[in-house]
Amino acid sequence: MLRKNYAVLHREKRCNAKIQAKFCFSVLIVLLTLFCSCSKDDPKEQEVIVTVQTEDKTFTIDENPTENQSIGTVPGTTNKGSVTFSIIEQIPVGAFSIDPKTGQLYVDKTSIYDFETNTSITGRIKVENGNISKESAIVITINDVDEDIFVGSVELRNQEEVDEFGLKKYREITGDFKIGYDEDSESPIVDLSSLKTIEAIGGTLWVSGTTILKSLEGLNIVYAYKCVISSNTEMEDISSLQGIMVNSFINVSYNPKITSLGVFSDIESLESGIEITENNSLTSLQGFNNLISTGGGIKIAQNENLNNVFDLNSLTTIGGSLFFNNNPNLINLNGLNNLQTVEGDLWLFRNEHLFDINGLHNLTFVGGDLFINNCFNLQNIEGLAGITSLKHLKLYNCKSLQNLDGLVNLVSLTERLTIQNNEKLNDFCGLKTIFNNGFSGVYTVTENLFNPTVEDMLNDNCSNE
Repeated sequence: MLRKNYAVLHREKRCNAKIQAKFCFSVLIVLLTLFCSCSKDDPKEQEVIVTVQTEDKTFTIDENPTENQSIGTVPGTTNKGSVTFSIIEQIPVGAFSIDPKTGQLYVDKTSIYDFETNTSITGRIKVENGNISKESAIVITINDVDEDIFVGSVELRNQEEVDEFGLKKYREITGDFKIGYDEDSESPIVDLSSLKTIEAIGGTLWVSGTTILKSLEGLNIVYAYKCVISSNTEMEDISSLQGIMVNSFINVSYNPKITSLGVFSDIESLESGIEITENNSLTSLQGFNNLISTGGGIKIAQNENLNNVFDLNSLTTIGGSLFFNNNPNLINLNGLNNLQTVEGDLWLFRNEHLFDINGLHNLTFVGGDLFINNCFNLQNIEGLAGITSLKHLKLYNCKSLQNLDGLVNLVSLTERLTIQNNEKLNDFCGLKTIFNNGFSGVYTVTENLFNPTVEDMLNDNCSNE
């Protein structure tokens, strides 16, 4: 009986243990579920830890910068929001400032950036987001540069400015260099000797608007990208520029007393071109005797006493247009005997005493229009015999011209033919070839001694002789 009761008791204990185990397991599952649910809903567990990143940085800058010149940017990032930048330390003090939003560094006191005084500048920058921050150590290395080079452009408008600038003894100016006139100044420019150390101009050399200056004595400039000498009422002598090399463009205009352009005699080519306008004491183009080609045009205009162009005898190619306008004493174009190509237009306008243009006899190509207007004494146009094609031909008010035989080799005229007011012109037979080739452009022939129609030209009725 005892053994039986013990067995029953033992089975009951085992049963109770299983029930307790199941209960505990169920309770555990419920607690885990509640814990996980609470964890997902707890905002503290989801909060992002803010980080800030930066790094040390080295910059370089040339000495003698301008105020507020950019130096570079201090790096700084964050994984949330944005960072701000501030200066913790800089040596020397006052060397730079910083944009608090971008980290951009700028020059503050320019005097600090002198290589002979400081070869480098150091500093520490804080990059922060709220209470989180990191530091960037910076080094600004200063480059030594030639201090006889002026970086930028200069304009001198009176004698005081000339003398003050001359004291700095610059050898080169990287930009434009303008010597001019200030109408409000009590000391107009009369002496350039203080500028004698300047040798090269990276931009344009301007001498313009002076009213007393008679010569460029004192200037020893041997190179300029462009050269403009303009509107100097008393300027007579520019010989101190003898041998100057100009790369792109030369303009000598509105200088009533300049007599020679010999200073340009070493130039063989120009990227752009030449303008010589209203220099009433100029009789020749001496100085351009070695010029072979230009990338742009040549304009020779309103030079009252210019009587020859002999000194263009080396010229073969003009990359733009060729204009001879209002040169009343120009007799001929002898000197252009080696010219072969004019990429743009050819204009001969109001050269009243131009007698012949035979100097153009080697010219074979004109890329644009050919205009000959108001050349009252022009006897013939035989110098154009080498030209085979044109866009627009215009002959106007050439009172002495009798025939067009100089155009006998013209085979193509693509746009317009305009021949008007040539009171002695009675022979158009030099144009027969273009009509035989089917000219279909605009035809305007009026107020000449003979005015053939298109039908006349097609029927060989090209002259009234």
